[in-house]
Amino acid sequence: MGASAGGGFSVDDGLLDHLDTGIAIFDPEGRLRAANAAAHRYARLQGVDLDDLDLARSLRESPPGFDIDDAPLRVDQSVILAAAEGREAQRTVWAGPVDRRRALRKSSHRITSPTTGLEGTALLTRDVSRRAHYDRLPHDFLASTSHELRNPLTPIVGHLELLTDDIAQGESNAAVRLEILRRNVDRIIHRLDELLLIEHLAPRLVLTPCDAALIVEEAVAARASDASAHEIRILVDVVPTPVSADANRLRMAVEALIGNALRFGPRGSTVTVALTSDAPAGRVDITVIDEGPGFRPSELARVFEPFHRGRDARANAVPGLGLGLAVSRAIAHAHGGAIDIVSEPGSGAVVTLTVPIDHR
Repeated sequence: MGASAGGGFSVDDGLLDHLDTGIAIFDPEGRLRAANAAAHRYARLQGVDLDDLDLARSLRESPPGFDIDDAPLRVDQSVILAAAEGREAQRTVWAGPVDRRRALRKSSHRITSPTTGLEGTALLTRDVSRRAHYDRLPHDFLASTSHELRNPLTPIVGHLELLTDDIAQGESNAAVRLEILRRNVDRIIHRLDELLLIEHLAPRLVLTPCDAALIVEEAVAARASDASAHEIRILVDVVPTPVSADANRLRMAVEALIGNALRFGPRGSTVTVALTSDAPAGRVDITVIDEGPGFRPSELARVFEPFHRGRDARANAVPGLGLGLAVSRAIAHAHGGAIDIVSEPGSGAVVTLTVPIDHR
């Protein structure tokens, strides 16, 4: 154990160190009497040293962590402090760095004896990160979806009102307003297509002979207004490349990759979209290169999960549902292809989507 037992407690050293549940025992004066390795590990995630001789005072001055709704913990919400003060409490908190944070379920329980009364307090800590992640999915999904659909709906409503006035007054700019309406309706349809596709994760393809270069150019054109809004230049390097593919699905995948690059690229940067063909290997590579923040190693393991949004997306309120990479991979796999990411923090990302030249 991380601290030797004393007083009325009798715990063999190391007896509970194999448990994943953190167990720490405090005496009635708030002194740590015993703690297994998990208890110390979870406490350190919150920046707490259980061996602190004045633990209660330290916790009152700086309660550690955030609650499950991402609000900073108040002093009266600290379960570790409650345990050190002989009180019972329970709460789920976030602990650790944002990109590796864990959800910890903490509870303190009074230990009493019929003869001597209060003998101490037990602090129990369990890692409930997986459950917390799935519990938050509906909330995050609804928040992101409402934001994504509200953005294009707002100008649609506004321009419909203006268009009505223009027609009534005989104005000539109705065509411009109709184009704005069409573009925003397309954005909504695209988001709904992503949601419908990700539900199945195995899209049914309609394969036809097509030109991969034309697909890439159309995907770039669809993202031209986003690039302009972000003041990002898109460089395109393609040559006519015949493939057998579902042109609509493949264009959706490429457009999603370009959209991701534009969301995270800094203003004034460049996104490069290149198409190469390897005839001997029978494949086509579509590569999107950005100059954004890149991916941390811990994020690369989860970037293809539907609705996953990395730390930079959350911290900077970057719009999106967290579906782009998941959709692109689903489409690549449906074609018998793959998708690969090479990235380091601060060095941008190179995302390569590969599909066979002739998928059968």
